[in-house]
Formats: sequence, structure tokens, C-alpha cells
Amino acid sequence: MLIGGCKPDHAWKTRTYPVPMPSRNGFRWKASALRRLHRFSNGTGPARPATIMVPALYNFMPGESVAMGWLNEIDALVTIRHRMLCAAKITGWDIFTFHTLHNRDHYFDTTIAAVRDTWLKEGNLSAAAVLETKRQFGKPYDYFRIPARLVENLVFQSALLDWVGHRAADVPLRFHVIGTALLSALVSSGSVPFGAAVESALKFGSRWEQTMAGTTPAITTDETGWSRFEQLRGLIEGRSITALAVSREDLPQAEAPSKPFWYSPTVKDDPVLISTASDVSAALETLNLSSWAFASPAPLRDDESVRGWLVSSLQPFARLCRWTVSNYLLANAASVSLFIDHIAALGRVPVLLLPQETLQNRFPLSKMKVTGP
Repeated sequence: MLIGGCKPDHAWKTRTYPVPMPSRNGFRWKASALRRLHRFSNGTGPARPATIMVPALYNFMPGESVAMGWLNEIDALVTIRHRMLCAAKITGWDIFTFHTLHNRDHYFDTTIAAVRDTWLKEGNLSAAAVLETKRQFGKPYDYFRIPARLVENLVFQSALLDWVGHRAADVPLRFHVIGTALLSALVSSGSVPFGAAVESALKFGSRWEQTMAGTTPAITTDETGWSRFEQLRGLIEGRSITALAVSREDLPQAEAPSKPFWYSPTVKDDPVLISTASDVSAALETLNLSSWAFASPAPLRDDESVRGWLVSSLQPFARLCRWTVSNYLLANAASVSLFIDHIAALGRVPVLLLPQETLQNRFPLSKMKVTGP
């Protein structure tokens, strides 16, 4: 990032996004290591449920969700595209254009252009919304506009939570959301309608942005924009702290979630279980911009076994998942699927094995229909 006397257009440098290629053998190796740890730590009983950690922001840089391949996963794409349309009707600008406008990996330029052209022709993107997005967010520092980042994250993160939940229906996963990821969890659990969550994010996000602008000794719009860019980048990377709370009037009305989940205002706070409407209301009032900050999380609790982090590979929390057995990077569909199959499945309820004579009594060979050559 270049600020102050340098060319600000180079804030996002040309680079290649590191797309993780998860290894099936690697997941199997870690699963076997986990089994050995369980034997030494708590006997031979069943493994404890895996936890999916959901930080406040999924991605860090523009275009990362495209780079991680989420638009290639058809089931995730259906939800993402639907929520993009719903958000555009409320905001007047387009999430896809915002998310890819300052992409700096030329490898994905062709993919982004092809998707845009296809969606424009199909009517999934509004040409007017695309133009409005470019007008509002054309400067490099505009990718760190708080209301837009909140809405962008809500679209992608809530869709990914839906996708993970559907694929792990028979696996004892626990979701632990942090800070503003609470909105995504409430949408995914049916506690808050998506439209209401977008409107709420725009309200308190705009308040946060206005507060930050009021504390900046800047003269021009560009100076204010770059100051906000530097503050928020420092916050996300864990180099600084900015605490801004929400107003009660900006929060949506919520019902009890269909499935309880755990919530922490920041990564360092102890989690609380969200299972009732009053739990949701209390949790919403704790939302704070400080939840965007990277910090070292608390160690695994006694009732935890492993954690999978639902973040992109450039998000600062991804650094927790290198060469460890207890933390896993869930940056794309392949890594999530392997985590569910090989790690989270350790906590599955074992299948009851019936003795051979019991099976023969229940299903005598004379009544069984044999097919095949």
C-alpha cells in the first residue's frame, strides 16, 4: 500500500492470489494424528464435535471470493447470486461489481468479465447498478468503505454458511461466529430476513464511517478516503484498534435461530450460546467495529477438538492454520468438503453393527432379491 507522496492508484498491487489446493492425503494424515491425540488425552471415547470459526470478515482483498472458486460451486452460486440481486434492490449498486472492481490478479480478469457479461445478458445484473457501483467506489481506497464491506461480506458469508450447513447435516459441527459475522449467522439460521440484515448493516456501517471521517484531520475527499483505508487496513491486520458501537435503533428485529450457534463480540471474548430471541437481541447490541481486528484467539476449550476457519487464504486469520492439527483453513469448497469428510466426521455417531446371525434372521436369503451377473 502506498500513501503520502506516492501514487495512490497502486494501493492494490498486481499479485497472484494464493488459492489453496487441499490434499486429501494431508487431511487423512491429520485425522489419524487427531485419533492418536484423542487416545492420549481422553481415552477411547468418541471425538468431540468440530467447531467452524466464522470471523467478522471472510475475505481481505477485492476479488478473493472469485479467486477461491466459490462462483464455480453451483449450489453456493445460486444463493450468492440471489442475495446479490436482493442487495442491489436495496442499495442501488451491485455487490459483484464492488467485489471485483479493484481486482489485481490478471488471471481472473477473464473470468470476471465473462461472468459479468453473462449475468448482464441474463438480467441477473442491472447495468444501472453496475454504473452506480463504479461511480461510488471507483477509487482504490473505496474498497474499504464500511457499509459496502458489511453488505459484501453478508452476501458471501451467509451463502457459505448455508452451503456448509447443508453438506454437514449428519456431522456434529458447531458454528462460532465473531462480531459482525453475527448478521450472516442470523440470516443463515432464519432469525433475521436477508433484506432486514442489509438495511441494518447500511445504517450502522454508515454511522461508523461518519464517525471515522469526523475524527480525520483531512481537507479533501481523497485524504479522508486514504485515512480511512489506512485505519481499517491496520485494524484488520491487527496493527491498531478502532472501537465503534452500534445504536439500538439501527438493529433489526430478530427471532430465535432455527439452530443454536456460539457467538463472541471479538475473537478474544468467551463464546455464548445463541438459542433464543432474547439471546439474539443481546448479542446484536454488542456489535462493534473492533471485531474486524486480528488477534490471537483463546486456546481450545475442554469441550472442543478442532477448529476450521471459514476465511480466505489472504485473511489474517488464515495464518493460524499453517502446519497445525487443531486449526484448518476452509477457504474454498474443496477444503470445506475434505474437512467435513475426514476431520469433522470423527465426531459422527458410530453406526451400530449387528451380529451376523441377527442380520440373517431379519433378512433370510430366501426372501432377498439378488441382482447382478
